[in-house]
Amino acid sequence: MSNATTPVSKRMLWAGRIVSAVPILMLIFSGVMKLVKPAPVVEGFAHLGYPESLALGIGILELVCTLLYLMPRTSVLGAILLTGYLGGATATHVRVGEPSFAPVFLGVLVWVGLYLRDERLRALLRRRGDPSDDSTQRRGLVPVLKKVLIGFAAIVVMFVIVVALQPSAFLVVRSATIAAPPSEVFAQVNDFHNWETWSPWTKLDPTCKNSFEGAPSGTGAVFVWSGNDQVGEGRMTLAESRPHELIRIKLDFIRPFVSTSTTEFHFQPEGEQTEVRWSMSGENDFLGKVFCLFMNMDKTVGGDFERGLAQMKAVTEATHKK
Repeated sequence: MSNATTPVSKRMLWAGRIVSAVPILMLIFSGVMKLVKPAPVVEGFAHLGYPESLALGIGILELVCTLLYLMPRTSVLGAILLTGYLGGATATHVRVGEPSFAPVFLGVLVWVGLYLRDERLRALLRRRGDPSDDSTQRRGLVPVLKKVLIGFAAIVVMFVIVVALQPSAFLVVRSATIAAPPSEVFAQVNDFHNWETWSPWTKLDPTCKNSFEGAPSGTGAVFVWSGNDQVGEGRMTLAESRPHELIRIKLDFIRPFVSTSTTEFHFQPEGEQTEVRWSMSGENDFLGKVFCLFMNMDKTVGGDFERGLAQMKAVTEATHKK
């Protein structure tokens, strides 16, 4: 009886490579994003209760595990390590009350892809028969391959359905009450030059390159920025300005990803105080819906809004008392 390992058929090998490519690409992208640490990643870590300083180490760990999984000689070890890593990710999402489908889905693909391209794993699950009889092995592998491919197709369909069921639009809203008249609060937002004193993103990159275009303030004013990976690159265009009532801004991101959304500030007088409502809304395309599986937009961006409103409150009230 021969103990030689039967070579993997080309059809099964390529099926395994294709299935494995999905988690590999997603994990590489995730690991690189943790290394460059753009603003959404920093905010996501804060939301999950992890300090930003852990991002680098976790990103390196994710990339190393993925590299081990990618290399044939260490693919089994890589799959085991990725299972532990994705298990931790699943527990983290469950802890904060977020969907945990994404890491579970990746974990399934890791093992399905490895089963198809690695004879060592299939040898553990092979049906009874003479391992030296190639015809027996082929007859046993064909139905298994069909079942695996059908299962993979079902997983892909399920993933697409889950993504499609995500909201087609997003809305993030936060509000604060400031002890100052609407005119003074309005002035903090209507002039982009004033944002430096209260914007929650200013301190993320002190060397960020900023420029102002168009009108000096109000409708037609434009603010352009280009900074590190935490603040990215983009432009804000003040599209509508109703004195002491409403400011509407078109927000265009260029980096780390291209997107367009609408930001609004509503000012409502309440006696000697002013209620400010800061909102951001936009449409979710397919990639945006996938992003929703990994990160809660309301909690992530909402945290920034809360810090910004708190700083606006401090600046405006200090100015009002003078």
